[in-house]
Amino acid sequence: MSGGELLYFELDLTGQLVEVCRKEMGRDIPCLGVAPIPKGRQRARFLAVGDYDNTVRMVSLDSGDNFASLAVLALPAPPESLCILKMRGHSASDPSAATLYLNIGLQNGVLMRTVLDRITGELTDTRTRFLGSRPVRLFRTKVQGQPGVLALSSRPWLCYNYQQRFQLTPLSYTSLEYGSNFTSEQCPEGIVATTANTLR
Repeated sequence: MSGGELLYFELDLTGQLVEVCRKEMGRDIPCLGVAPIPKGRQRARFLAVGDYDNTVRMVSLDSGDNFASLAVLALPAPPESLCILKMRGHSASDPSAATLYLNIGLQNGVLMRTVLDRITGELTDTRTRFLGSRPVRLFRTKVQGQPGVLALSSRPWLCYNYQQRFQLTPLSYTSLEYGSNFTSEQCPEGIVATTANTLR
């Protein structure tokens, strides 16, 4: 909320929103990212909170430990967008193992990608890539049935796995502002996006 107050809600069995907890951050928050829900669990474990002081904080969403600080990552510029994604094929010993990644789009056009420890919430092995002259906005999508990220700056990019290797590919298309995964009978795997007043 404006002023920097975070409110965390969950749906109860009747479908009603129930406030679980709240935390005062002290200033406005530009972006949030919720981790995917692990198999066999009912709630996500982590929340990434971007801050205008050029940091991202990992906090816990575990019951009884809500909003406990787990890790802080310093950034070279203010964050614009956050996306936590589980991707497979990055372990040489076990290609089927999945790793959690925190993707951070910065206001200076840089994409940062860091490994998120699924137990402790620690952030390690950070990689950066300049994508364009506009702030980077991140949107979850599907690529060949696997999780991917649509990264939008002055040009669109697609982040995905191919043959157990991470790919960051520029799309030969006009710049976009917002995007979302789109599926229909005619288009089993697509993206719907907006630019100015146009739907693409």
